[in-house]
Amino acid sequence: MFFLTETLQVSQKEGTRATLYCGKLTNGKVTWSRDINGQRVDILTTHNGEMTKHVADPDRRYSSGANIVLIISRVSQSDRGRYYCSGATVELTVTSGGHATVSPRPFLQTSVKEEDTVGGRVVQTVLMYAGVCLAGLIFLLTTVTVGRVIHHQAWLEGWKTGRGAVQLR
Repeated sequence: MFFLTETLQVSQKEGTRATLYCGKLTNGKVTWSRDINGQRVDILTTHNGEMTKHVADPDRRYSSGANIVLIISRVSQSDRGRYYCSGATVELTVTSGGHATVSPRPFLQTSVKEEDTVGGRVVQTVLMYAGVCLAGLIFLLTTVTVGRVIHHQAWLEGWKTGRGAVQLR
């Protein structure tokens, strides 16, 4: 079986809060980890709203939301690197200015402010509305086509009736 794993790119301004999403997962048990000095180190595990930290966190910078995200408060340059969870690999870069950008690869390049992603994914919402519009267009075209067929059938019946009346005279 072949699985394509996407790498989610997140760029966050230094000193702000970074929210890392675990791919398309929104619930279940997830362990967040990251590469430190060439070794993968577990940060925390979240399951059903319960969070267990696996690293010393005296400044309480690591937390998790209800939808299994990893939240890093007061992001610094030392936080940049790869983070892993059950559904994705996230590459965090830390900048000295700007806003958060999120871009799944290789299919989409998206730039979104962090507050736009709270409570849902912008790309999923856009795709949902595009699907609804496509369904509406198909319904409209089908209705027009059926109406024209019915109208044409009625016209043929009327033409045949009129033609027969002319022959009787």
